[in-house]
Amino acid sequence: MQNKEILMSIDEQEKRVAVLENGKLQEFFLERSSVAHLAGNIYKGRVAQIVKGMEAAFVDIGLEKNGFLYVQELLPETLRSDEYAIENADEAESDNASKKANQQTKTIDKLLTKGQNVLVQIVKEPFGTKGCRLTSQISLPGRFLVLMPYSKNIGISKKITNDKERQRLKALLKEIGLPKDMGCIMRTQAKQMGKREFTRELKYLLRLWRTIKVKSSRRNAPCLIYEEYDLILRVARDFFNDEIKQVLIDKKEDYKRVMGFIKTLAPHLQRYIRFFKEKMPLFEKHDAQQQIENIFAQKAALKKGGYIVIERTEALISIDVNSGSFVNRGRLEETAFLTNLEAAKEIARQIVLKDLAGIIIIDFIDMQKFSHQKKVLSVLLKAMENDKARFTVYPFSPLGTVQIARQRIRKNLESVIFNKCGHCSGTGKIKSTQSIAITALRQIRYFLQTNKRRYLKVKVHPQIAMRLLNEDRMTITNMEKKMWVKIAVISDEHLGIEEVIFL
Repeated sequence: MQNKEILMSIDEQEKRVAVLENGKLQEFFLERSSVAHLAGNIYKGRVAQIVKGMEAAFVDIGLEKNGFLYVQELLPETLRSDEYAIENADEAESDNASKKANQQTKTIDKLLTKGQNVLVQIVKEPFGTKGCRLTSQISLPGRFLVLMPYSKNIGISKKITNDKERQRLKALLKEIGLPKDMGCIMRTQAKQMGKREFTRELKYLLRLWRTIKVKSSRRNAPCLIYEEYDLILRVARDFFNDEIKQVLIDKKEDYKRVMGFIKTLAPHLQRYIRFFKEKMPLFEKHDAQQQIENIFAQKAALKKGGYIVIERTEALISIDVNSGSFVNRGRLEETAFLTNLEAAKEIARQIVLKDLAGIIIIDFIDMQKFSHQKKVLSVLLKAMENDKARFTVYPFSPLGTVQIARQRIRKNLESVIFNKCGHCSGTGKIKSTQSIAITALRQIRYFLQTNKRRYLKVKVHPQIAMRLLNEDRMTITNMEKKMWVKIAVISDEHLGIEEVIFL
């Protein structure tokens, strides 16, 4: 039995949540008060621009950058203004395939016009220079159900694999009765739950939807209609279950807030929630702080002596597996196989911890046996099955690599905690002192060729000044003789290492 703990540490600047299994960090979340969490928010927006060539529209939702809405994410139902009414659905299994097929024949300019109001939800936060990714297919997540007011589709989490359980859940959903023209998804946590839990949650989600519709009808675009829960309540909703042995919260107000929230959703889980009031910081007490610091290391060690190296590029993320000091009695195939097995589990953990997204390429150690490749892929898939982000794992390529496409929803932790290095601009490398000094000498020479001076002061970083006044002293002396000028090199610790200022 896994011993799962959730640690919640809250202060004025940021909220942190760590999920531990048997003392080992499995997931870490951070939310800062200075950085707004936008994914899941619902807005009443105004169409700012139609882009026919991309079959999309830019929608003003009141943020700094307009959101982006593809035609595939647009449902005509969201453009209606009629009031919401609860009715019994006749057949929960119906889908809207014909509706989508009909919609695909229409272009974005036929569905939307500039200045038109539309109810949208953020599915992806702003990333780099891009604005939010929007959808009009609104979804309201609960603990067991996700209500989809504009869809008739009924879905059950793929992670519930037992056919009998899937049939039971489908029958229960039909029994409690969804309103007409609405759909829902049964989440993984719905497994083994009963009619009472589903009925209570459905009523809550329907009340929430009514409130959203009323606000939308009364307010002018662009405006925020519904704000997704903060980190603490999102974790309480999505992670609290019977596998959790302990939840520790170090702030009294948030402890009370979580207790009240869980009392409504799952009262039996209240007994696992405790207020942490010791003087020693919560994360240090449970040996989580050092593990959090290690999240951002480029290299991750494996128990048998191997290691993996994770590198980000503009286009993709590469993960390289190395055997390191692990050698299995000279049997290369077995060494590669055992190292790759161990690496597969750690890679799955690192992907979640670092919130790696986009295209991920894993370069496993070469294995000759197809059965070994199949086993490693199986272990990787098994280790990733609890990942809450959508992902696709592709089979081994002829080059021995595995490709993963993983959903990106919000900014990763590194972009929140770190800035790009002012010296290396994020490359992880800086020029040698000799290279920078040579460039500085070229700049001095060019400056003197275009500006007649008898006396020139050159301000540079202390390391560069040391190089110019010692190893490159003769070069400066020759320049002085040739150009009839006196050059004074001045050290200034406030300058960047590549900066050169002429006085």
